[in-house]
Amino acid sequence: MVNAMNKPSHHWSQTSSRLMNACPRAWALTYGRPSPHSKSRTVSRQHQPRTFDELLTRTMRATWRRKIEDLYQRKIWSEAYTERMFTHMVNDALSAAKMEAPLLYRQQKIKQSLKQIQVLEQSTGLRPLVDGQPRRWAYFDRLDSTEVDGIEFYAAPDLAVYHQHRWTLIRIQFRSPRTGLMSQQLEHLLTVLWALRSEGLPDHISAFRLKVIQWKGSRWQEHTLNITPPLMEQALGLMKHDVQEMTWLSRWAMADPSLSTLPLAVHNKHCRGCHHRKQCPAVGGLAQAKLRQQLELNQSEATKSLNTA
Repeated sequence: MVNAMNKPSHHWSQTSSRLMNACPRAWALTYGRPSPHSKSRTVSRQHQPRTFDELLTRTMRATWRRKIEDLYQRKIWSEAYTERMFTHMVNDALSAAKMEAPLLYRQQKIKQSLKQIQVLEQSTGLRPLVDGQPRRWAYFDRLDSTEVDGIEFYAAPDLAVYHQHRWTLIRIQFRSPRTGLMSQQLEHLLTVLWALRSEGLPDHISAFRLKVIQWKGSRWQEHTLNITPPLMEQALGLMKHDVQEMTWLSRWAMADPSLSTLPLAVHNKHCRGCHHRKQCPAVGGLAQAKLRQQLELNQSEATKSLNTA
């Protein structure tokens, strides 16, 4: 265990990385300010879902997680029990988020979500486990961290299945992320780095396979990623670059508590449903906010020039 003096001062997670690259200001508000809480608590703290679809996605993952925990104990859920549990969790989540959805629409979406979970369990990567075929396997929490070069690192797989003398690390995406294909691949490869640094798993890449099961459109797609030393180096470089940018943004946010000079969102789509939108300079429009910010920066630089002349 890492003692308090040697505790990592930075963390990396896909959620933090994607938010920083989408909107540095939103990242600074979420992660970049001093807090009495540990980084682990910062990572684990979730905002309420912004949309009904986001609520459904979270609930699907939570339901699937419970099913996997019970499956590990050889407790099998019936279709009726799965439907009852999922419906109960959706209603609880709606109540907690103070969100409403018309009954017929809610029932339709619950039915679609249940079908998505059912089809997931018939995927090539998961069907042997559901069917009870002999396998050595383990499940993990996405909030399980390890330390990599002084960085608290969150990239756990959802499952690890031992078969034919190797561990297959499986990551499941209930919604496709809006990031480039190469960035996604490097993020997934960081799962291997997490496994290499974790107790109970091998310490060489030849012991692993990497499989991603992703919901795309209206079906699950499965693909296996190559694991090579050069790709692993690129993935590690991506993480270190992100942490360097995060450190810089944290210092910037502390130097400018108003956050008025921090870069705004890259695109309008990142503003939709943002939890910080009401207090953001871009609440009336991103393009206009960026223009105002640039004008203020130019005026500030002009003033400094006059003072030093």
